[in-house]
Amino acid sequence: MKEMTSRERVITTLDLKEPDRVPSNVWCTFEGYQNLRKGLGLEVADQYPTGSTTWTTDVAVEEDVVEILGADLIRINAGPPGGSPGFRPIEFSDVPFDMGIPVPEYGLVVDEWGVIRRKVAHEAGSYYEIIGYPLLEATTLPTAEGIKAIEDYPWPDPYDPTVVEDLYGAGVGLRERAKWLRANTPYAILLQGGRGGIFEQAKYMVGYAKIFSDFIEAPEFIAALFKKLMEIEIGFNRVALEACGEYVDLVRMSPEDLASEKSTFTSPAMFRKQILPFYTEACHATKEAFVAKNPNGKIDFHSCGAVSRPQMEGLVGEAGIQCYDSLQPKVREDANPAAQKVNFGDRLAFLGSIDVQEVLPWGSVDDVRAEVKQRIGELAPGGGYILTSSHRLEHDVPVANTKAMFEACREFGGYPIGP
Repeated sequence: MKEMTSRERVITTLDLKEPDRVPSNVWCTFEGYQNLRKGLGLEVADQYPTGSTTWTTDVAVEEDVVEILGADLIRINAGPPGGSPGFRPIEFSDVPFDMGIPVPEYGLVVDEWGVIRRKVAHEAGSYYEIIGYPLLEATTLPTAEGIKAIEDYPWPDPYDPTVVEDLYGAGVGLRERAKWLRANTPYAILLQGGRGGIFEQAKYMVGYAKIFSDFIEAPEFIAALFKKLMEIEIGFNRVALEACGEYVDLVRMSPEDLASEKSTFTSPAMFRKQILPFYTEACHATKEAFVAKNPNGKIDFHSCGAVSRPQMEGLVGEAGIQCYDSLQPKVREDANPAAQKVNFGDRLAFLGSIDVQEVLPWGSVDDVRAEVKQRIGELAPGGGYILTSSHRLEHDVPVANTKAMFEACREFGGYPIGP
């Protein structure tokens, strides 16, 4: 087969056809990206444009890293309202709600959603632990008062100019970056406009310990909260797509986690009744905005964990997702990457699956190569697979293992895929 460009390779894959070889992608945390750049002998900056604010921040990997590793997909993110970084220091006395704790000895940070965290350092890395949920008390109010608390909350504004402007320096915003990448590189472009999501961001607003009981005890509140978060998600995606949608090949919805490694977070009935309708509306609205700019654009959806077949059926059949990440391999067998390929490979492309829990951080180069070969054998036949880590590369992933992942992708990923 004639060698394809990276963009052709990714587009062919997203169309569920076999390209010349399996395409690949790089996905890093901030500190993981600094570690990777240092290990590749590249200049390391103190700050990079940040993606969604979950337990850490995503970094939009730059083209020099993509070129060295031989990857095919490059990512761009919309920015937080008010500008990067996504987490900012805040004084305890300035927190606008009762956190239920004494004055801490450690510093606090706040994200664009008003969620309060502390930065927890470990080894050479860190993460942001949530310690203040701004709508925790609202779920226990009478329904009308709780819904009013949602209406009155100072939500992030998707239409703030800083979401798309000056992300890469003065005068270089999301549009300029995407246009330059399209004109000057061979790579396909993945865009993430959303900053938080629906079910996932709701957990951060009301607390993990509370949200699951709220499905039963405060369903009207949860519905109102999901509706508001859905509107914000749609707003961020529309703004980002209006800025640069014609240059983009794949749009990633804000990350959502629907399951642990062993089980889903809600019953099938709860998911279908209380969550899926909001995903469906958000995905369809985003798709509509995308195809107005790029008729061939595809929608990607993220969840960690053992997402069940009924959930996947809803996401594919009703929400209309066309690509799914991140395919943790260490989950329940009926939800692992091989099972998802068997069940949905004729309707859905996949992104991810190379184990970042054990193999990439702690395995040998040979372990990484074996992992890549196995995943390609499971996911690549027939097309529809973009190889990358099963979650962000963190600071503890040896650069040698990262390089081995991409080298093995090229070695084992040529079509037709062998046994």
